[in-house]
Amino acid sequence: MSTYHESYCDTTTDLLFIEPYLGEYDHKRVLASNFITTDTTNLYQLMNTGYVEQLYRDGIEMTVVTDTPNADNEYNYSSSTDSFQFFLASSSVSALNSAVFEASRDWSSLKTEAVKRASDFIRNYLPFPIYPNKGVGTTDAVGNDYPEIIVRSTAVMAVESLVRPYDQEKADIIKSQAINEEGSGWLDMLRTGQISLYSSESEQKYKGILSPVTVNANTTGSVVDVKGRASTQWDVIKIVIANGGTITAGSENTSVTYSTFTRNEKGLKLNQNTTAEVIDCGWQAVGHNMWVRFAPGLYTTSDEWQLEVSGILDQAFTPIKTISASRY
Repeated sequence: MSTYHESYCDTTTDLLFIEPYLGEYDHKRVLASNFITTDTTNLYQLMNTGYVEQLYRDGIEMTVVTDTPNADNEYNYSSSTDSFQFFLASSSVSALNSAVFEASRDWSSLKTEAVKRASDFIRNYLPFPIYPNKGVGTTDAVGNDYPEIIVRSTAVMAVESLVRPYDQEKADIIKSQAINEEGSGWLDMLRTGQISLYSSESEQKYKGILSPVTVNANTTGSVVDVKGRASTQWDVIKIVIANGGTITAGSENTSVTYSTFTRNEKGLKLNQNTTAEVIDCGWQAVGHNMWVRFAPGLYTTSDEWQLEVSGILDQAFTPIKTISASRY
């Protein structure tokens, strides 16, 4: 069966970031030491085992086969008899009963299923679509395919499901990071608009999201503030130093300038909006009814920032506010 949905986190580092000792919850269970012989030499059988997807002998994975085992460390589980047959040459019932046999799901498959279930849960829990961070300039600092808060919440929900059969109290504590009765979990706050995703037309983007693109290592100045309400539905404004130099408070600046570029019908950052404007460290226009403020410092020619703006505010990402009323 095909699917168009992806998982939001991986099954290794993302899960271990939530629970470093996750391997202790691998769902292994010790089987009874009641092996019996069969009519076939070196083939033994253990009854009443419960479902065995992966068998371990003294902590080592055994090899599952679909036919009758005929090589060392091969086994075959039968649901009709609730038993498995195990092949081991030069052994005995007493030797096998002295070993520790454990049954479990395959650990890798179990973690994969937990992550898939957590991803599906979050898709249904949140009232808006989740888009990947793919494309130049859209990934976060970690480099995940999805927003960090989604990745971490998925890992939390996957880990709590793996831990719960062993320790419900610990599972509840882990889960509370994403969902809790107080509504302060990450997913709770996403639902109520207290936290927004980068891809959303949120208050953040409504006010403008500033990001450095290429800034010289020697540069000490920067764009330090943004104001305005965008007059366009969406754009990424390019802010670039046209001529570098040093701006010092108390000294007149006549040489350090900036230019800006906005979107046109052919693409982003192509339409020159501001040309070599002298930086005065006050509010200066960059386009689409937006202004920025530069700080004093050293600027290098071609230093570049981008300002992502949206004139649309999606009410789904507007924080829900409450008010208390009393009658006297």
